[in-house]
Amino acid sequence: MADVGGEYYYSEQQRGIDRRTKNLVVRRCLPFLKGPAILDLGWVDGVWTDRALDLGWTSDIVEGAQRHIDEARKAYAGDARVTIYHADFESFQPSRGYDTIIAGDILRYVQQPRAFLARLRMWLNPGGRLIVTVPNMRSLHRRIGTLMGLESHPTEDNQRDAQVGNLRGYDRYQLRNELLSAAFHVVELRGCFLKPLSSAQMADWSDELLVALLDVGDELEDYAWFLYAVCERK
Repeated sequence: MADVGGEYYYSEQQRGIDRRTKNLVVRRCLPFLKGPAILDLGWVDGVWTDRALDLGWTSDIVEGAQRHIDEARKAYAGDARVTIYHADFESFQPSRGYDTIIAGDILRYVQQPRAFLARLRMWLNPGGRLIVTVPNMRSLHRRIGTLMGLESHPTEDNQRDAQVGNLRGYDRYQLRNELLSAAFHVVELRGCFLKPLSSAQMADWSDELLVALLDVGDELEDYAWFLYAVCERK
């Protein structure tokens, strides 16, 4: 297994479906982005940074996994709008404030999430926003897996959690509590995308079907695959 925090995948095909579905989650969050200074914590394939650049903004990328650092440096070679830091999230010290900080699927990997969130709050410029995304531990596919006897409870760590170095999981109530404890004002907290099966089982599903599952997820947010929160400093 490669470095924890997002580098492990069962196959390239499975990595592809995860990328496609996470792009749908990002699409839901884009209207909340504020520029021009963006901090992207946990770069994987540029899905956040590319959109910031499309808007003419700048992006600082912080990533701990060497593979992702190498890919980011290759993708943005010579682009003065992008600064890349190879650093642990909890030890990184910024040299400027940010209008939007994106914590995309990283909160479950940090050792002290409340202290980490409190530090992020101090890095925001006045009127700035924090966008947090995390998998929902009570999602439909985890509930189904429990009823099939694969786990004893939807919130129990499974084999995939162990493989990617997951330290904890969240549902909507736990995520809200974490953010409020760090003195954030939660503007919006929603469930997003209904995932009925595992990534491997969904690998060849069409984009049209995935978009339909995105829309159905709006009706069943407590069963959705991902959670996203938009926060501001109190």
